Amino acid sequence: MTVAELDPDRWPDFLALARQMGGNRSCYCMWWREERGERLRRPRAEAAREVVGQGPPGLIAYEGGTPVGWCAVAPRSAYPRLNTARDTRPSADAGDLDRVWVVSCFFVPEAWRGRGVSRRLLEAAVDFAYRSGATAVEGVPIDPAVVDRSPGGSYTGTLPMFLAAGFEEVARPTPKARVTVRHRRD
Repeated sequence: MTVAELDPDRWPDFLALARQMGGNRSCYCMWWREERGERLRRPRAEAAREVVGQGPPGLIAYEGGTPVGWCAVAPRSAYPRLNTARDTRPSADAGDLDRVWVVSCFFVPEAWRGRGVSRRLLEAAVDFAYRSGATAVEGVPIDPAVVDRSPGGSYTGTLPMFLAAGFEEVARPTPKARVTVRHRRD
C-alpha cells in the first residue's frame, strides 16, 4: 500500500473515492471547512477542487494503483466548523491553530475496510503534518466503547486507532461526544 498527497493530478482519484461515500458523497470533505450554520455558497466539489489547488488537503491510499482510502489533514485554522462545535473545539492548551494540525476525516470503501487502510493513512498523516510544520497533530475520533460505531458516524476515526498510533486523550466534553486526542513529536 502506498500513500500520496492529494494534488490536482490526483483529483480524479479523489472523485472516484467521493462517489463511493454513500450518504456523505456530497461532502467532498468540506463539512469541517464550512462556517458553522451556513453552507458554502457554491458546490462543495468546486470548493474542494479549489482547496486542492492551494496545497494538499489530505492523503490518498493506493493498492496497486487503485485508490482505496482518503484521509483529510490540515491546520486546525482551516476548519471553522470543527473549531466551533461543542465536541470538537480546541482545548485551552491547543496552541497556535495554524501549527496544530487535525486529522479530521477518513473514508475507506467498504471492500477495503478491515485491511489497515485507515491505520496506514493515520501514520502517513502524522508524518505529513510534521513535515509541513505542525507542532502537534490532533484527531476527534469517536470512542466505540460509549458510542455505537457505524461507517457514517466513525468518519473521524476511532479512539483505539488513534491511541495505538501514539495519540493521547486531551478532552472529552461530554461522555458521548467525540474525544480530542493529540500527538506530540518526541
